[in-house]
Amino acid sequence: NYQVALADGTLVWLNADTKLKYPVSFKSGQPRIVELVYGEAYFDVSPSTKHNGDTFKVISKGQEVAVIGTEFNIKAYNDEPYIYTTLVEGQVQIAVYEKLEQLYPSEQTILNRNTKQLTKTKVDVALDIAWVRGYFNFKDKSLKDIMKVISRWYDIEVSFKSTVLEDVKFSGLLSKQQNIKDILNGFKNTNAINAYEIKNNTITIK
Repeated sequence: NYQVALADGTLVWLNADTKLKYPVSFKSGQPRIVELVYGEAYFDVSPSTKHNGDTFKVISKGQEVAVIGTEFNIKAYNDEPYIYTTLVEGQVQIAVYEKLEQLYPSEQTILNRNTKQLTKTKVDVALDIAWVRGYFNFKDKSLKDIMKVISRWYDIEVSFKSTVLEDVKFSGLLSKQQNIKDILNGFKNTNAINAYEIKNNTITIK
């Protein structure tokens, strides 16, 4: 994880494999605009009231989030077809392809980048922002989805000997400080997987 303090006092936490573009300083009288090029970021935004009403905006792959002093999370990885925007506190307005959606605390929008469809749902915020606190938090997630998240953090490739293994579901809280072997042994101890092999920079689930 990496934390960035922007010129306006906004704090941004960056998850693994994330790229954020932001100016060295913001011009007074204009929106404060940053771009989440890809990856996942958590924003604790300095409110507009401290900046003469200048709004804060986050642009990400065709989506624009307008903020009024708030805390929220955006997940927009290149290898995933969806963009997830989760609001923790405050209020944001999301603009996608001429469609506007208002987001309130504990709500999440999901943008399908292929169909351009935007949906909104209630979520357990703790699951989506656990990474900021140093944890992986999974609830009824497939092993394939879990290993995709873990592979970014440990910078490894993952393959499965059987597609059946990809669909095995897990729930649990894991520390990002754990050794990758400890995490894999945890899966193995549930008897959901038989074994694993680590060779060079690749993990094979068997």
